[in-house]
Amino acid sequence: MNAKPCPGAHAVGGAKPHPWEALADEAADSTGRLTRELSAPHPAHAALTAMAWQANQTITGQVSLSYALADLARKQGQAVVAAAERGLPEGPLRATFVTAGKLQVHYAETAARWAIGFGRRFGHLAFAFPGSGASRPADAR
Repeated sequence: MNAKPCPGAHAVGGAKPHPWEALADEAADSTGRLTRELSAPHPAHAALTAMAWQANQTITGQVSLSYALADLARKQGQAVVAAAERGLPEGPLRATFVTAGKLQVHYAETAARWAIGFGRRFGHLAFAFPGSGASRPADAR
């Protein structure tokens, strides 16, 4: 949040004396920006648009987080395999660590594929709300 000096009798430099006043101004600016950007002829259409946007953001966030966690698990599995091959002598302990690391890499790649598949399968939910994309006759508005 960028602080903006306000004209008037305030603290030094025209800044708000209390943080909650600045936060209230920021909330008012955000609300005004949303109403300008998500304008609709009827309040119900605006609400459906906001819900569709929120659903889209939720799905995007979930897919991004799942993919990032799968990528981290894959990198950790590769590091376990590399460390075991580099640092352990031949034998059952090394084979166990290498196998466990490769199994972790396999599961992580599968989780990444599932995350992308989930995004592709459910990414249309942002448009699933009734009336969010359909035009209505002039008398129904």
